[in-house]
Amino acid sequence: MIRRVALLAALTLTVTAGCAGDGKEPAAAPPPPASPTAAPTAAGAPWYDDVAPAEAGTTVGARNSTCPLPITFSVPPKWKVEAVTVPDARIGNAVIRCEFDAKPAGHIGFMRAWRIEGAAPTPQATMERFLEAYGTVREPRFRRLKAGSLDAFEAAWTGDDAPGRAILVDSRSGPVLLTLGAIDDEEFEAMFPAYQLAKGTAELSE
Repeated sequence: MIRRVALLAALTLTVTAGCAGDGKEPAAAPPPPASPTAAPTAAGAPWYDDVAPAEAGTTVGARNSTCPLPITFSVPPKWKVEAVTVPDARIGNAVIRCEFDAKPAGHIGFMRAWRIEGAAPTPQATMERFLEAYGTVREPRFRRLKAGSLDAFEAAWTGDDAPGRAILVDSRSGPVLLTLGAIDDEEFEAMFPAYQLAKGTAELSE
């Protein structure tokens, strides 16, 4: 676990084989490519599908809720739900619509929900475009999976101070992106069950 870095600014928006018997050691396997994986679940890094979701608290995204979205999902109790209405609160072509603050629950970090304007032809291209504008993204990994009952596309990466995670879900009104950001590894691990909860409860809004 890396050192904690007390920089909340890191969360603010920037509105970016050898042959047998030859006596040689087998060549090291190359790193996995940054392309969608076939497995729907994977324990441990980088996906951590073995982490249980948090207890459900508030359901967000409904038409008459604090933060209406084309999809709904749950966040844990005590997380503060806020709508974002600032027109230029964006990263690239992703416009932030909702922010979920973990501070009331005792953590430093956010989940955010974004609407994608002018999505690329494929989910991976859309995600890559977002990550190019996001900031420091190293060793990105991508996969297709389900978010709740919905088809989705997920990315995991390493940042300067903590891992990053994002999932893209299509809706009747275009793509919605959900991201998790933390100031360090410890806070990321503490908040990851909340992300698992949101991902596992996603449904289309009525």
